[in-house]
Amino acid sequence: MDIDYALIADHADIVGGKLYLMGGGWDTFTAPNLPMQIRLAVAVGVRIGWEETNRPVPIVVTVEDDDGATLVRIEGGVNVGRPPTLPPGATQLAQMAANFPVNIAKAGGYRVAIRAGEGDSVVDRALPFRILAGRPPEARA
Repeated sequence: MDIDYALIADHADIVGGKLYLMGGGWDTFTAPNLPMQIRLAVAVGVRIGWEETNRPVPIVVTVEDDDGATLVRIEGGVNVGRPPTLPPGATQLAQMAANFPVNIAKAGGYRVAIRAGEGDSVVDRALPFRILAGRPPEARA
């Protein structure tokens, strides 16, 4: 098992096995006022191995500040079967998207932490991002 991709976005959906993303791949957000609530989306693709099919794979996504305080925790999971047409040894992509509000108290560093699997089959990914205070650069005259 591996995390094939993980992205922060403004909005994400998985429809018909395809990822639809708006405002994806950012790592800096400029907040006009703090504290404030922002909408955040996280898209995750987990590559499931042939031998890891037909069992639940838990996925935990947390948003943390630089002090390690958890602001949001989302628990979910995937369970990938093994279709009869799948060639032996082939991997499969299981995708997940979550859209949620996050209360941001102050400017600084944050991260989205993703953990997939359990026991000896755990993979982690961290997506750091920054919150800046002020007006976005393109809004300045």
